Amino acid sequence: MTARSLGLIGMVAAVVVSSTPCLAGQDEASTMAMNPYFSTLNYPTPRDTMMVMALSDFQAARSTNDFFTGMGMVQYGLTSRWTVSVMAEGQKIFGLPATYGGLRAGTSVRLFPHDRLLHFTLYGEYEGLNGAALYKMEVSGFGGEDLNQPLALARSTPARTFEQRAIVYHDWGRVNLTFNFISETSLDGGGNDFGYAWGAFRQPAYTAMEPDQGMAGMAGMPPQNAPPMLSSERLGYGIEMMGALGNAHQFGFDWQHQQQYVGPVFSYTVSKHWTARVQSAFGLSDVSDPFVLRLGIGYSIDHVLHR
Repeated sequence: MTARSLGLIGMVAAVVVSSTPCLAGQDEASTMAMNPYFSTLNYPTPRDTMMVMALSDFQAARSTNDFFTGMGMVQYGLTSRWTVSVMAEGQKIFGLPATYGGLRAGTSVRLFPHDRLLHFTLYGEYEGLNGAALYKMEVSGFGGEDLNQPLALARSTPARTFEQRAIVYHDWGRVNLTFNFISETSLDGGGNDFGYAWGAFRQPAYTAMEPDQGMAGMAGMPPQNAPPMLSSERLGYGIEMMGALGNAHQFGFDWQHQQQYVGPVFSYTVSKHWTARVQSAFGLSDVSDPFVLRLGIGYSIDHVLHR
Protein backbone atom coordinates (compact mmCIF):
# COMPACT_ATOMS: atom_id res chain seq x y z
CA MET A 1 0.00 0.00 0.00
CA THR A 2 1.47 3.38 -1.01
CA ALA A 3 2.03 6.33 1.30
CA ARG A 4 -0.61 8.25 -0.66
CA SER A 5 -3.18 5.48 -0.07
CA LEU A 6 -2.39 5.47 3.65
CA GLY A 7 -2.86 9.23 3.72
CA LEU A 8 -6.26 9.00 2.03
CA ILE A 9 -7.39 6.30 4.45
CA GLY A 10 -6.26 8.45 7.37
CA MET A 11 -8.23 11.45 6.08
CA VAL A 12 -11.39 9.34 5.65
CA ALA A 13 -11.00 7.89 9.16
CA ALA A 14 -10.57 11.38 10.62
CA VAL A 15 -13.75 12.60 8.91
CA VAL A 16 -15.75 9.60 10.15
CA VAL A 17 -14.55 9.92 13.75
CA SER A 18 -15.07 13.67 13.92
CA SER A 19 -18.55 13.57 12.39
CA THR A 20 -19.96 10.72 14.50
CA PRO A 21 -21.41 11.98 17.80
CA CYS A 22 -20.21 10.42 21.07
CA LEU A 23 -18.52 7.27 19.80
CA ALA A 24 -17.70 4.74 22.49
CA GLY A 25 -13.95 5.36 22.12
CA GLN A 26 -14.17 9.11 21.76
CA ASP A 27 -12.34 11.08 24.49
CA GLU A 28 -14.05 14.43 23.94
CA ALA A 29 -17.83 14.80 24.16
CA SER A 30 -19.21 16.74 21.22
CA THR A 31 -21.38 19.79 21.71
CA MET A 32 -24.44 17.74 20.81
CA ALA A 33 -23.69 15.35 23.68
CA MET A 34 -25.33 17.50 26.35
CA ASN A 35 -27.44 15.84 28.99
CA PRO A 36 -31.06 16.21 27.79
CA TYR A 37 -32.68 14.89 30.99
CA PHE A 38 -33.76 16.62 34.19
CA SER A 39 -32.88 14.02 36.85
CA THR A 40 -30.85 11.41 34.95
CA LEU A 41 -27.14 12.24 34.64
CA ASN A 42 -24.90 11.02 31.82
CA TYR A 43 -22.45 12.97 29.63
CA PRO A 44 -19.49 14.85 31.12
CA THR A 45 -19.23 18.51 30.24
CA PRO A 46 -16.63 18.95 27.46
CA ARG A 47 -13.18 20.04 28.62
CA ASP A 48 -12.85 23.78 29.38
CA THR A 49 -16.57 24.30 28.72
CA MET A 50 -18.99 25.91 31.16
CA MET A 51 -22.69 25.13 31.15
CA VAL A 52 -25.05 27.58 32.89
CA MET A 53 -28.59 26.31 33.37
CA ALA A 54 -31.83 27.66 34.80
CA LEU A 55 -34.38 24.99 35.73
CA SER A 56 -37.93 25.55 36.91
CA ASP A 57 -40.71 23.14 37.90
CA PHE A 58 -44.41 23.55 38.52
CA GLN A 59 -45.59 20.77 40.82
CA ALA A 60 -49.19 19.84 41.51
CA ALA A 61 -48.86 18.74 45.13
CA ARG A 62 -50.53 15.58 46.40
CA SER A 63 -51.52 16.78 49.89
CA THR A 64 -50.61 20.50 50.17
CA ASN A 65 -50.73 23.65 48.04
CA ASP A 66 -49.19 23.52 44.57
CA PHE A 67 -45.77 25.10 44.23
CA PHE A 68 -42.99 26.26 41.93
CA THR A 69 -39.36 25.27 42.40
CA GLY A 70 -36.28 26.62 40.71
CA MET A 71 -32.62 25.68 40.44
CA GLY A 72 -29.61 27.49 39.04
CA MET A 73 -26.73 25.24 37.98
CA VAL A 74 -23.18 25.83 36.75
CA GLN A 75 -21.08 22.95 35.38
CA TYR A 76 -17.47 23.05 34.24
CA GLY A 77 -15.42 20.42 32.44
CA LEU A 78 -12.03 20.23 34.13
CA THR A 79 -11.06 17.49 31.68
CA SER A 80 -12.94 15.50 29.05
CA ARG A 81 -13.89 12.99 31.79
CA TRP A 82 -14.07 15.11 34.97
CA THR A 83 -16.92 17.58 35.60
CA VAL A 84 -17.64 19.78 38.64
CA SER A 85 -20.92 21.56 39.39
CA VAL A 86 -22.58 23.95 41.83
CA MET A 87 -26.36 24.31 42.26
CA ALA A 88 -28.67 26.60 44.26
CA GLU A 89 -32.40 26.06 44.68
CA GLY A 90 -35.53 27.65 46.04
CA GLN A 91 -39.32 27.35 45.90
CA LYS A 92 -42.58 29.27 46.06
CA ILE A 93 -45.56 27.49 47.59
CA PHE A 94 -48.91 29.08 46.74
CA GLY A 95 -50.00 31.21 49.70
CA LEU A 96 -46.51 31.29 51.26
CA PRO A 97 -43.42 33.46 50.66
CA ALA A 98 -40.59 32.35 48.39
CA THR A 99 -38.01 30.29 50.24
CA TYR A 100 -34.33 29.49 49.77
CA GLY A 101 -33.72 25.73 49.70
CA GLY A 102 -29.93 25.45 49.86
CA LEU A 103 -26.82 24.60 47.88
CA ARG A 104 -25.45 21.48 46.20
CA ALA A 105 -21.89 20.80 45.02
CA GLY A 106 -21.14 17.79 42.85
CA THR A 107 -18.45 16.14 40.79
CA SER A 108 -18.48 13.27 38.30
CA VAL A 109 -15.67 11.19 36.81
CA ARG A 110 -16.04 8.92 33.78
CA LEU A 111 -13.78 6.07 34.79
CA PHE A 112 -12.51 4.76 31.47
CA PRO A 113 -11.54 6.83 28.41
CA HIS A 114 -12.33 4.12 25.84
CA ASP A 115 -15.48 2.36 27.05
CA ARG A 116 -16.64 0.01 24.30
CA LEU A 117 -20.05 -1.18 25.46
CA LEU A 118 -21.07 1.13 28.32
CA HIS A 119 -19.74 4.45 29.58
CA PHE A 120 -19.36 4.14 33.37
CA THR A 121 -19.31 7.24 35.58
CA LEU A 122 -19.21 7.80 39.34
CA TYR A 123 -20.92 10.88 40.78
CA GLY A 124 -20.81 12.41 44.26
CA GLU A 125 -22.77 15.39 45.56
CA TYR A 126 -22.89 17.25 48.86
CA GLU A 127 -26.36 18.66 49.57
CA GLY A 128 -26.48 21.48 52.09
CA LEU A 129 -30.26 21.91 52.01
CA ASN A 130 -33.01 22.68 54.51
CA GLY A 131 -36.35 21.05 55.20
CA ALA A 132 -38.15 23.39 52.78
CA ALA A 133 -36.13 22.27 49.71
CA LEU A 134 -38.56 20.72 47.24
CA TYR A 135 -36.78 20.53 43.86
CA LYS A 136 -36.96 16.97 42.50
CA MET A 137 -33.38 16.35 41.45
CA GLU A 138 -33.99 12.77 42.59
CA VAL A 139 -36.39 10.78 44.78
CA SER A 140 -35.47 8.00 47.20
CA GLY A 141 -36.57 6.08 50.28
CA PHE A 142 -40.27 5.97 51.18
CA GLY A 143 -43.15 8.42 51.28
CA GLY A 144 -43.77 11.80 49.71
CA GLU A 145 -41.79 15.02 49.99
CA ASP A 146 -44.43 17.76 50.14
CA LEU A 147 -44.02 20.35 52.88
CA ASN A 148 -46.22 19.17 55.77
CA GLN A 149 -44.78 21.37 58.54
CA PRO A 150 -44.67 25.15 59.17
CA LEU A 151 -42.45 26.93 56.65
CA ALA A 152 -40.42 28.76 59.30
CA LEU A 153 -39.57 25.47 61.02
CA ALA A 154 -38.66 23.77 57.75
CA ARG A 155 -36.33 26.62 56.73
CA SER A 156 -34.41 26.28 60.00
CA THR A 157 -34.14 22.47 59.80
CA PRO A 158 -30.90 21.31 58.12
CA ALA A 159 -31.11 18.46 55.60
CA ARG A 160 -27.50 17.62 54.80
CA THR A 161 -26.95 14.62 52.53
CA PHE A 162 -24.16 13.00 50.54
CA GLU A 163 -25.52 11.59 47.29
CA GLN A 164 -23.73 8.95 45.23
CA ARG A 165 -24.62 7.74 41.74
CA ALA A 166 -23.39 4.92 39.57
CA ILE A 167 -24.08 6.05 36.00
CA VAL A 168 -24.03 3.90 32.86
CA TYR A 169 -24.99 5.02 29.37
CA HIS A 170 -24.52 4.11 25.74
CA ASP A 171 -25.19 5.79 22.40
CA TRP A 172 -26.38 4.15 19.20
CA GLY A 173 -25.83 6.97 16.73
CA ARG A 174 -28.18 9.74 17.92
CA VAL A 175 -30.05 7.50 20.40
CA ASN A 176 -28.95 7.53 24.04
CA LEU A 177 -29.90 5.12 26.83
CA THR A 178 -28.87 6.00 30.40
CA PHE A 179 -29.38 4.47 33.86
CA ASN A 180 -28.50 5.92 37.29
CA PHE A 181 -28.47 4.00 40.58
CA ILE A 182 -28.77 6.53 43.42
CA SER A 183 -27.77 6.25 47.08
CA GLU A 184 -28.40 9.10 49.53
CA THR A 185 -26.60 9.09 52.89
CA SER A 186 -27.95 11.42 55.57
CA LEU A 187 -25.17 13.41 57.24
CA ASP A 188 -27.45 14.39 60.12
CA GLY A 189 -29.12 11.17 61.22
CA GLY A 190 -27.30 8.48 59.23
CA GLY A 191 -29.02 5.86 57.12
CA ASN A 192 -29.19 5.30 53.38
CA ASP A 193 -32.08 5.78 50.98
CA PHE A 194 -31.98 4.45 47.42
CA GLY A 195 -33.48 5.47 44.11
CA TYR A 196 -33.02 5.27 40.37
CA ALA A 197 -33.40 7.32 37.20
CA TRP A 198 -33.28 6.27 33.58
CA GLY A 199 -33.95 7.76 30.20
CA ALA A 200 -33.96 7.07 26.47
CA PHE A 201 -33.46 10.00 24.11
CA ARG A 202 -32.97 10.72 20.42
CA GLN A 203 -30.65 13.69 19.96
CA PRO A 204 -31.59 16.36 17.39
CA ALA A 205 -30.09 16.09 13.91
CA TYR A 206 -28.72 19.65 14.18
CA THR A 207 -25.82 19.60 16.63
CA ALA A 208 -24.72 23.25 16.41
CA MET A 209 -21.09 22.11 16.37
CA GLU A 210 -18.29 24.62 16.94
CA PRO A 211 -16.41 25.71 13.78
CA ASP A 212 -13.26 24.01 15.14
CA GLN A 213 -15.00 20.71 15.90
CA GLY A 214 -16.26 17.89 13.75
CA MET A 215 -16.51 18.01 9.97
CA ALA A 216 -16.77 21.80 9.94
CA GLY A 217 -13.25 21.96 11.32
CA MET A 218 -11.71 19.76 8.62
CA ALA A 219 -9.52 21.58 6.12
CA GLY A 220 -11.38 22.32 2.92
CA MET A 221 -14.76 21.22 4.34
CA PRO A 222 -17.67 23.69 4.22
CA PRO A 223 -19.16 24.86 7.54
CA GLN A 224 -22.29 23.18 8.86
CA ASN A 225 -25.41 24.99 7.67
CA ALA A 226 -27.92 25.76 10.39
CA PRO A 227 -31.54 24.76 9.65
CA PRO A 228 -34.36 27.34 9.93
CA MET A 229 -35.13 28.46 13.46
CA LEU A 230 -38.39 26.48 13.39
CA SER A 231 -37.18 23.10 12.17
CA SER A 232 -37.61 19.49 13.29
CA GLU A 233 -33.82 19.10 12.88
CA ARG A 234 -33.40 21.13 16.08
CA LEU A 235 -35.78 18.91 18.08
CA GLY A 236 -34.76 16.02 20.32
CA TYR A 237 -37.21 13.77 22.13
CA GLY A 238 -37.36 10.87 24.55
CA ILE A 239 -38.67 9.54 27.84
CA GLU A 240 -37.40 9.77 31.42
CA MET A 241 -38.39 7.93 34.59
CA MET A 242 -37.25 8.28 38.20
CA GLY A 243 -38.30 6.60 41.39
CA ALA A 244 -37.41 5.31 44.84
CA LEU A 245 -35.98 1.93 45.81
CA GLY A 246 -36.44 1.92 49.57
CA ASN A 247 -33.64 2.09 52.12
CA ALA A 248 -30.96 0.01 53.81
CA HIS A 249 -33.60 -1.77 55.93
CA GLN A 250 -36.03 -2.51 53.09
CA PHE A 251 -34.52 -2.37 49.61
CA GLY A 252 -36.58 -2.78 46.46
CA PHE A 253 -39.98 -1.77 45.10
CA ASP A 254 -42.86 -1.09 47.46
CA TRP A 255 -44.68 0.76 44.73
CA GLN A 256 -47.53 2.58 46.48
CA HIS A 257 -45.26 3.77 49.33
CA GLN A 258 -42.55 5.18 47.05
CA GLN A 259 -42.48 8.11 44.66
CA GLN A 260 -42.38 7.13 40.96
CA TYR A 261 -42.53 9.52 37.98
CA VAL A 262 -42.43 9.09 34.20
CA GLY A 263 -42.94 11.40 31.24
CA PRO A 264 -41.76 12.56 27.82
CA VAL A 265 -38.83 14.97 27.55
CA PHE A 266 -38.00 17.30 24.65
CA SER A 267 -35.02 19.50 23.82
CA TYR A 268 -34.64 22.25 21.22
CA THR A 269 -31.31 23.57 19.93
CA VAL A 270 -31.97 27.30 19.72
CA SER A 271 -28.44 28.25 18.62
CA LYS A 272 -24.81 27.19 18.95
CA HIS A 273 -24.88 28.11 22.65
CA TRP A 274 -28.55 27.97 23.72
CA THR A 275 -30.65 24.85 24.36
CA ALA A 276 -34.18 24.62 25.82
CA ARG A 277 -35.79 21.58 27.47
CA VAL A 278 -39.29 20.68 28.66
CA GLN A 279 -40.82 17.66 30.36
CA SER A 280 -44.22 16.69 31.68
CA ALA A 281 -43.89 14.05 34.39
CA PHE A 282 -46.75 12.09 35.92
CA GLY A 283 -46.85 10.50 39.36
CA LEU A 284 -47.50 6.76 39.33
CA SER A 285 -48.03 5.93 43.01
CA ASP A 286 -50.15 7.01 45.97
CA VAL A 287 -47.35 9.13 47.49
CA SER A 288 -46.24 10.78 44.23
CA ASP A 289 -47.28 14.28 43.26
CA PRO A 290 -49.82 13.94 40.42
CA PHE A 291 -48.08 16.16 37.87
CA VAL A 292 -44.79 18.00 37.37
CA LEU A 293 -44.07 20.40 34.49
CA ARG A 294 -40.31 20.88 34.09
CA LEU A 295 -38.65 23.65 32.08
CA GLY A 296 -34.98 24.31 31.50
CA ILE A 297 -32.71 26.52 29.44
CA GLY A 298 -28.96 26.11 29.13
CA TYR A 299 -26.14 28.28 27.82
CA SER A 300 -22.70 26.87 26.97
CA ILE A 301 -19.46 28.86 27.07
CA ASP A 302 -16.64 27.18 25.17
CA HIS A 303 -12.91 27.62 25.85
CA VAL A 304 -13.47 29.38 29.17
CA LEU A 305 -9.81 29.44 30.26
CA HIS A 306 -7.98 28.61 27.02
CA ARG A 307 -9.19 30.81 24.20
